[in-house]
Parts: sequence; C-alpha cells; structure tokens
Amino acid sequence: MSTLENIPPTSDEKMMGALAHVFGPLAAIIVWAIQKEKSRFVKFQALQALAFDMIVAVILGGFFFCVFGVVFLGMSGSIFTVMNNPSSGNEVAPFFFLPFMFPFMIFGCIFPFSFVLMIVRLIAAISVLNGRNYHYPGIGKWLDNFLEK
Repeated sequence: MSTLENIPPTSDEKMMGALAHVFGPLAAIIVWAIQKEKSRFVKFQALQALAFDMIVAVILGGFFFCVFGVVFLGMSGSIFTVMNNPSSGNEVAPFFFLPFMFPFMIFGCIFPFSFVLMIVRLIAAISVLNGRNYHYPGIGKWLDNFLEK
C-alpha cells in the first residue's frame, strides 16, 4: 500500500472498512465484493477482517473439537465402567455427570475470549473510522505483501 498510503480515504471508505471489521465474516465478504474494484483501502480492510475471522473460526473449531472429544470420552468411559462392573455403579455415578459440566465450564473460557475479540474488532473499526490504515498483528503485513504481488 505504499503508493496509495498518501491518499486519505473518503468518509464512505472509512465507514465501509469499519463495517467489515465490526460485523463479522459475512459483512466482510459483502463489503469486499462491493468495493474490491473501487477502493484499495476498503478491499484491504475487508480482506484483513475476513482473514482475522477465519483464523478465529479455525481456532474455535479446534477448541470445540477437543472439548467435545473430552465430553465423549468421559461419558463413554463412565458407561463402560458401569457396564463392566455393575457393583461400582454407585461409585461411578457422580463421575458420569462430570462430562455434562464441561459445556458450562467452557462458557467461562469462551466468554472472555469473545470479549477480547470484540474489543480487537472495535479497535480496528475505530482506527479505520479515523482514517488510519489498521493492520492486525501478523495478518496485516502478510496480506499487504500478498496484495502487492
């Protein structure tokens, strides 16, 4: 973005870039599709927001895969223990319900993560609304180099 960094974005470009950051991947795709030929600033911001959302989705997908794997293993382990040793049913019964508590405990982990993601998106949107060319750490420079090629 070296040649176009000196040209300040218009208020419409700022607004479209901020919308791409705030409203998630669907908004980023729509903004990119509408503005990709009109404004390099908006194109970059929309693609960057989309890349950020996709990275977050992959991380959360892996996290949920692990959590549901633990829940499945805990439930199946409790069931097989009771089936193989029926006399131990009273001893295992409290542990049978433990995997069902994982989703509630996970909420305690996901809520702060979601709050941080919201703050990062708002920082990006406010920066773009102020006319600055916001770069997510790691993603921004890579995407800038990718678009230069």
